Amino acid sequence: MIYLDNAATTKMYDEALKAYVDVCKNYFANPSALHSFGMEAENLIKDTKKYIGKLISSNESEIFFTKSATESNNIAIKSFEGVALTSKIEHSSVFNAFKHANFDEIRYVNNDKYGFLNEEDLKNKLDDKVTFVSFIYVNNEIGTIQDIKNISKIIKDYNKDIVIHIDATQAMGKIPCDVNELGIDIMSFSAHKFHGPKQLGGLYIRKNAQGKIRPLLDGGYQEIISSGTNNPPAIYACGIALKKQVESNEYEYIKELNHYLRTLIEDNIYDTYIISPLNNSSPYILDVAFANIKSEVLLHMLEEEEIYVSSGSACSKGDYSRILSALGIEKKYMDGAIRFSFSNEITKEDLDCTLKVLKSSIDMIRMVI
Repeated sequence: MIYLDNAATTKMYDEALKAYVDVCKNYFANPSALHSFGMEAENLIKDTKKYIGKLISSNESEIFFTKSATESNNIAIKSFEGVALTSKIEHSSVFNAFKHANFDEIRYVNNDKYGFLNEEDLKNKLDDKVTFVSFIYVNNEIGTIQDIKNISKIIKDYNKDIVIHIDATQAMGKIPCDVNELGIDIMSFSAHKFHGPKQLGGLYIRKNAQGKIRPLLDGGYQEIISSGTNNPPAIYACGIALKKQVESNEYEYIKELNHYLRTLIEDNIYDTYIISPLNNSSPYILDVAFANIKSEVLLHMLEEEEIYVSSGSACSKGDYSRILSALGIEKKYMDGAIRFSFSNEITKEDLDCTLKVLKSSIDMIRMVI
């Protein structure tokens, strides 16, 4: 099997899985309980918050856990009113959350063909009515890394009270997420994107913004911003996975894999369009479009050879890509976009095999057409 769909989800690290099982067996008490057994479970949560806080240069009291990055994004967005700024290339959990939020107006900042936000357009859309801004840090479909530091400076220089939220789901553990360097107020992340468990998300919320947050779920407010019994096994495993991801020092290797596959495709398959930018892009993601190809057909042909990729975001379920439309991709490439996303378990030999199957499959599809 060659698994190239890591942007959709990752395989749990053995260490994280072992930690998860250990906590399930030995620290299964409710962490909200007042007895000592419950406090042992609560301490595991505190230890994880301390680690994440140190990693992103925040206080542990600014770290909260949710059921997913989707919940995190919804909590952040639906806590505010007034006028919001975002873009048309956001993850569905942000883009759709805005549709059901309480804003008087949502303004969409323009982007170029590589997904980079137009900073002049951002400046033009700022006014005294803007209260909240939400942008994706690393685009989940094409890998573009926004210059959040500069974007935040533009916004805060205009009005320091505007709350800035970023979706760091594809960034956490892979590129620097220092919240002070980035200049942001709220940040979402998800454990299963860095080899942790599913159904465990997180939110960094700067202390002075916490009073503005409105929980989506009413109950015991165990995480203040979210109700429901905390999940110590998943939270602790999240911390173990994140630590291993950070300490893996795999970035340069992943970058080498990305460039290797990019070159293989460019040199061997004609009429292709590399959507992911060459610079300022996450090496974990490579989005490529093939002219006159149905990506779903190509995906299943690769699947027959146990090569697993995706046709854009896993959340789109094969629908027409909103993000590619916002990039202005030529019509002949629109239906033929495939996202390859890497982990350090992939080898160059895997990519050689992928290229061989990819080329023969595309040739076969084009012959039929």
